[in-house]
Amino acid sequence: MSSPANDKRTVTKRDLATRVRLAIKPDLKLHQTQVSDVISETLDAIRDSLASGQTVELRNFGVFKIETRKQRVGRNPKNPGVDIQIPERSVVKFRAGKELKEMLAAPRQEIPEAVPTTSAEESPATDH
Repeated sequence: MSSPANDKRTVTKRDLATRVRLAIKPDLKLHQTQVSDVISETLDAIRDSLASGQTVELRNFGVFKIETRKQRVGRNPKNPGVDIQIPERSVVKFRAGKELKEMLAAPRQEIPEAVPTTSAEESPATDH
């Protein structure tokens, strides 16, 4: 089981969609599912680009890049006498952008919790 302290430090795709929807609410009237679909499609596009060997650069956020780890010898701590060949493999590396680095270097601030949505917020606005 996860402790409540760990839950506060993890942001799910749903939490992200809620934050985005609340941030753009005055300008655009989008439903939670629409925002979630946009986030899902964005992540799918990033995943597909990386899978095809492309680098994904998000200005002021960071760069996702595919690198190849060389084949190497590993050892099982329970049986250190046996060598295990670890094959070459591709991994995703992330390098933070300038603004993200600056934010991480600044004193830590609490991000306000996303407000749960109610059915009245989710229903389309009607004119009277």
